[in-house]
Amino acid sequence: MDKSELNRLVEAANSRYTDPGRNRIINEKPGQPPRFEVYHFFMSMCSYKVRAVLDEKDASYISHDIDILPPNIQNYFPEYVRLRVTGGEAIAQPLVDGYTGRSSTETEGFDPCVVPTVVDHEAGKILVNSEATCLYLDSVVSGGTELVPKDLESEIEAQMDIVDRTPHPALLYGANPEGDGRPGFVREMMQTAHDVKIGKLRENMAIVSDDPWLVAAYEHKIVKEQKAKAFVRTESDMRAALAEFKALLADLEKALEATGGEWLFGDRFTMADVFWAVSLFRIKWLGLGYIWATDDGVRLPRVQAYGQRLFARPSIDRSTIHWPNAPPSEHVMEFYGSEP
Repeated sequence: MDKSELNRLVEAANSRYTDPGRNRIINEKPGQPPRFEVYHFFMSMCSYKVRAVLDEKDASYISHDIDILPPNIQNYFPEYVRLRVTGGEAIAQPLVDGYTGRSSTETEGFDPCVVPTVVDHEAGKILVNSEATCLYLDSVVSGGTELVPKDLESEIEAQMDIVDRTPHPALLYGANPEGDGRPGFVREMMQTAHDVKIGKLRENMAIVSDDPWLVAAYEHKIVKEQKAKAFVRTESDMRAALAEFKALLADLEKALEATGGEWLFGDRFTMADVFWAVSLFRIKWLGLGYIWATDDGVRLPRVQAYGQRLFARPSIDRSTIHWPNAPPSEHVMEFYGSEP
């Protein structure tokens, strides 16, 4: 797109994000202005993926770590939604109008009010689909790890799709029917999260009532949040989401048995490993690590060992486990000692 128009959209969005602790350059290169600008949230699954890829690629970027949880919900600001909707025009996906417990654009449609959003200033692009963004970053950044080698491209993308379609949001916002092990602050917040989000959406929609483009974006997002609220309060839906988690991890155990190496595709660390790293960390963070290991024994030994290798990967440690403001969970204190 026209770079002057892109700069105008970025400047408008950035006017709402001014905290220097959460708006800064990551991996600054002297004499080289960052090519990328990233709008993300410290504990967003899809943000984990993008940050980890940027770290593996040794890329510099401007980081806007915005708050997407109640009561602030900074990703609903009209300036940010306008930036994201502009980028969404390029992916030809319908606006979100349902909820299956996932965050994948392929299953849910395009959500105009979520993170991450990545701006490529050099190419004049706004990237809004996290899976496609990660593939794009690997293709355009020449440094760092080659995450999608050509001879494994289809196999890697198949694993990325599996993670992208995993119902992570359902088991963040809804209680595990086998016993709610989510951190206490999450359990408390999620009791009213959807109602608060819908209220904030309506507040922001009123601000842009003369802009049909943005009004439509907010209306679709409200429908999604209404359906999400119903989903996470329906026990059969939550049991299905949990069963899907268990089946996917059983399949991962078999895939790791077949590979014979450290990573999912032998001795080469790829984008598939990046995606599984953040997925396994989130599962463990939520108290669902018992799917592969409990105090009584290890149920999925290859998944257990694979997770340990992934969590020790420097890019995963920096982008996910020890990213600033990472919230506490009693299930991952082994990575932090006494304090996260």
